[in-house]
Amino acid sequence: MRRLPVVLAAAAGLAAAPPAAAQDSVFGIRGLGFLDRSVSGKSAALGGGFALFDAESALNPASLSAWRGTAGWAVAAGSNHSFDAGSGSSSLSATRFPVVGFASAVGPRVVVAVTASDYLDRNWSVQQTDTVSPRGTPVVASDQTKSVGGVTDIRAALAYRLTGITLGVGLHALTGSTETTVNRTFPNDSAYLAFTQQLVTNYSGVGISFGALVSAARRFVAGASVRFNGRLRASTADTAASVPLPLEVNAGAYYQPVAGVLVTGTVGYAGWSTASDALVAAGQARSRNVWSVGFGVEAAMLRIGGNLAPLRVGYRWRQLPFPIGGSPAIEGSPLSEHALAGGLGFDTAGGRATVDLGIESGSRTAGALSETFTTAYLGLTIRP
Repeated sequence: MRRLPVVLAAAAGLAAAPPAAAQDSVFGIRGLGFLDRSVSGKSAALGGGFALFDAESALNPASLSAWRGTAGWAVAAGSNHSFDAGSGSSSLSATRFPVVGFASAVGPRVVVAVTASDYLDRNWSVQQTDTVSPRGTPVVASDQTKSVGGVTDIRAALAYRLTGITLGVGLHALTGSTETTVNRTFPNDSAYLAFTQQLVTNYSGVGISFGALVSAARRFVAGASVRFNGRLRASTADTAASVPLPLEVNAGAYYQPVAGVLVTGTVGYAGWSTASDALVAAGQARSRNVWSVGFGVEAAMLRIGGNLAPLRVGYRWRQLPFPIGGSPAIEGSPLSEHALAGGLGFDTAGGRATVDLGIESGSRTAGALSETFTTAYLGLTIRP
């Protein structure tokens, strides 16, 4: 296996090009892609602060202990973005499915589950113009480069309840592919014909996660998770590469001061600098270690159809690991993101189904580049 990750370099040099089609974020062009958030509609509305304790998010395998029977769930998220490069702006949109899962209780203490969640998004499209000299004579060429696909995290997990503590373990398989297409066109009066090149890259990797929930005091629960990742392997028809993935650590707590009120928060760390050398070899800027923070408040103060519908508000902030611009010798402009969130949840179908609605609005900045976004979440849980 070749060490140089040449198959990861397709996006190098495209960060300044104008976006041309629907995508989750312009900033997903650089590095390994855009780092997704595998959260439920409830956790999204709470700013991600509840993700460590949420059985429908894929962060902490111990949180699966919340299921007392069999359940299935899915989350859809639609986003609108406005990107500003200083010299111009554009609007983008995307729809994705952050997490789907199925869980079942096995006896009074054990819960098993399988989830599929977004890990890295590599859907983007850019258009740029350059002058080339294929026969020694300069001619203008217009390139439209489009990438479709990404990396999905499939997890098989187990949670085990003890007195005052719950433990969990998850086995992760990373899988997916991207199809990158370059369409090059020339002026009508030139001697050259348009042509298309296509490259399919397949991804694979493994990881293992551990988690715990501890009832530290009355109405107070603390939680933590750690995930050990291997290497992300990328291969095309004639070349292959691998990139080390980070150690991920999360910790948080929630508190119920009175019945119907929940206050929660989570902080996370991911050591993405481990991928730096591989990215530099691909001609991109070094990745960095990143932090994230989220917190939220829930209050059961609204009724829908005779049932309580908790109202939720939250805030989150995170750093993203792949800088914009720069070169192997220059680390580039670091990227950060923050958002305000809100939403509600309610039961239907006689309590056998739950709908969670969430919406967040925020921005991402990297140097002179900025992007605002609004994302709406719809989560559906079925308990047969």
